[in-house]
Parts: sequence; C-alpha cells; structure tokens
Amino acid sequence: MGFCSKAPCNRALFTMLGITIFMNTSMEEVIAFKCCALPDQNLEIHLHNTGKEALSIKSRFVLDDGPKPLTITAVYPPTGIKLAPGQTAAIYTSMDERVWEQYRSIRFEEQGGIFHSFAINTNKG
Repeated sequence: MGFCSKAPCNRALFTMLGITIFMNTSMEEVIAFKCCALPDQNLEIHLHNTGKEALSIKSRFVLDDGPKPLTITAVYPPTGIKLAPGQTAAIYTSMDERVWEQYRSIRFEEQGGIFHSFAINTNKG
C-alpha cells in the first residue's frame, strides 16, 4: 500500500491505489502484436484501484530512495491511466535491472497532483 503526500488527504488515498511489479516481463511481443513495436519493454507495473472513486494516473513515475530521484517518462501507454473502482491496468517501460535495484520506492501521481508511494526492492538489503 502507498501513502498520500498532498494535504489535505480527506480521502483514504493511501489505500486507493495498489501496485504489482513484474521485472523482465515478456510483454514486448504482446504489445507488438496488439499495436506497435516497443523494444525492450521489460518492466510491467499493474495499477489497481482499490477505492470507491475513479483515479486518473499520469503516464510516468519516479524512483526514490536511491542515488537521486529518477523520473521515468517513457511509459506505455503514454496517455495516462484512468481506473474505475476495482479496475486494474498495466503500464510498461524499459528498465535496466541494475538501475532498478538501486531504488527502494516508487511514486505515481494522479492528475490532481496527489502522489502515491510504494516500497520496492525491500528484500535487497
């Protein structure tokens, strides 16, 4: 679960978005079959709306708690993700596994400027 980092957090935002991360996914072939050739798409992130309100998540994320914050903007789909309550959608990007392993948190932003942060790589010392 993430946490809300913009006041006031009158909604229980920290429980509204969940994520599941798949490194070294084989989705590149599926994306190529469905729409387009996007090489090296090895990172797949599922975004889950667990709340009662729709969410509109920007097509980018920030890796934190590493050498320096790293903003990833080369994300597919590039138009953002709209999630109805209970809905799950995936985003894809290319990520060097050595870079990924240097970070301990990931942050997503809603269209309204509300951030959702999640711990990652917690088993990596």
